[in-house]
Amino acid sequence: MIFSLRSILKSAIVFLVLFSNQSFATWYQGSAQQSIGTFNFETIRTETIKHAIANAAMQSNSYIQVEDIVLDGLLESSKTVLRSEGNIRRVKILSESINNDILSIIVNVDIKPIFGCQNDPYAKSLLLTQFPLLKPNQAVQGAIFDIGIQASRRFEMQLNTQESVYVSSLLNKAFMPDGSLGTINTRYLKDVGSYLATEHDSQFILFGAIRDISLFEQVKDQLLIDDVLLRRNFTFQIYLYDAIKGKLIIQKSYHGESNWQYKENHMVDTDNSVFWRSDYGRTVLHTINSAVIDINDELSCQQSLPQIIHSDNGKLVINIGEAQGVKVGDKFELVKQQFMQGIKGKSFVLSSVDTSKALKVIQVNNQTAVLTSDWLSTLDGSLIQNLVRPKSSF
Repeated sequence: MIFSLRSILKSAIVFLVLFSNQSFATWYQGSAQQSIGTFNFETIRTETIKHAIANAAMQSNSYIQVEDIVLDGLLESSKTVLRSEGNIRRVKILSESINNDILSIIVNVDIKPIFGCQNDPYAKSLLLTQFPLLKPNQAVQGAIFDIGIQASRRFEMQLNTQESVYVSSLLNKAFMPDGSLGTINTRYLKDVGSYLATEHDSQFILFGAIRDISLFEQVKDQLLIDDVLLRRNFTFQIYLYDAIKGKLIIQKSYHGESNWQYKENHMVDTDNSVFWRSDYGRTVLHTINSAVIDINDELSCQQSLPQIIHSDNGKLVINIGEAQGVKVGDKFELVKQQFMQGIKGKSFVLSSVDTSKALKVIQVNNQTAVLTSDWLSTLDGSLIQNLVRPKSSF
């Protein structure tokens, strides 16, 4: 007897996030089969998924053992989250099928590459802004009108666990242009990004917006009767901007969906952990996690360009410090900026690195560091607002 996945577990297909090709995500495909027999189906399914993940890891020469893989929850919708002792970070189940009592599962697994890009040793200063809900009317069912600020807080919590990021947040105000769905005004990025970078001593700014939290019905086919499931989308857009270089680094949309378990007139408390343990709450968290992984990957390969914010008595102060990983004895090079006036009133910046002018860290505070060098004059205020970069990086 042959059953398709659609007739058995259509709603259990794992669809954590829609990913576009990301240069730092390395995906490997794996598969596994196992006889169902008289054993508990969910137990067999869990073990088959773990074997498929281990098979994918083998393709990357990671050799993650099955017993090192832990799958969280009942493996429904967003609940397939994995933890391992290796470098496995994300998993997508591509297909499930049952043929003659044999369960077959194919997965895609994101495995962190051993050799990454050239980078410097410092965490990148990132300012996180609030992610507004672009269509508030979609929040009526459940009264989740504060999902924007709540999701932004969870974004901050997850970013704080990443080694390549030092996060400061500005969650009391949204900076996305009104009505922005798929594009963002580059002039807006430049003006607002530069302002926020200066005000908050952050090289990178993360803008974003929640685009869709609509509900829809999905029919789950059963052998005798059909069951109608109420499901809800969670789609957001991010814009990662390097305010120093004036460059948009990431512009990407992320999507998740899961069952919406609440009755029509129920008012959901999004500040309660019960909501975040629900199918939909976990979908939000896991979709955010996928974006956080991409942001950390991208920032780990970016160049730190701290700014000189003070000059006094032969010493320069820059706007990164111990929080970003700066230590006494670290060396930097001067990056001089020249502001030029172009046609039609447009201005641009020319940057040049003087490798002969090395600077050494002599004092470190939490978010600032003091540098000095023999070539510095007793008082050279002209260097304020210029940049430095880690010596011998990039």
